[in-house]
Amino acid sequence: MPHASGQDAWLIPGWHRWLFLSDDGESVVVGYEGMNLVPVDVTLSEPVLLFYNRGRLVRTVTLGQLYRRTSQLRRTVSHFAWVSTIGFNRSNQLVVELVNGEKVAFAPRTGAREPVRPDGR
Repeated sequence: MPHASGQDAWLIPGWHRWLFLSDDGESVVVGYEGMNLVPVDVTLSEPVLLFYNRGRLVRTVTLGQLYRRTSQLRRTVSHFAWVSTIGFNRSNQLVVELVNGEKVAFAPRTGAREPVRPDGR
């Protein structure tokens, strides 16, 4: 993310197809490379969310931190779906709606799990 000076304020490594930038521009969450789909042989140790603050990895969330068993995932023709919707709410929380309808919220700066706040500020 460039400063007015033209220099990068921070960088994250790699190329990512699925990422979510927080309202303050200091935190970014990288989602699983297959987006909402994971292979059928996936394990609960699979990282699905990587939280960065100012370019530094602060937390990795695995599938096992969202589900107890892979059988809870929704089967598609060739994969398992692990998430229905994902994005920042107006309270600047990353809200993940799991395939069972449960909503889980995370603080973008730390990746800490927290109660879902109303969409007001």
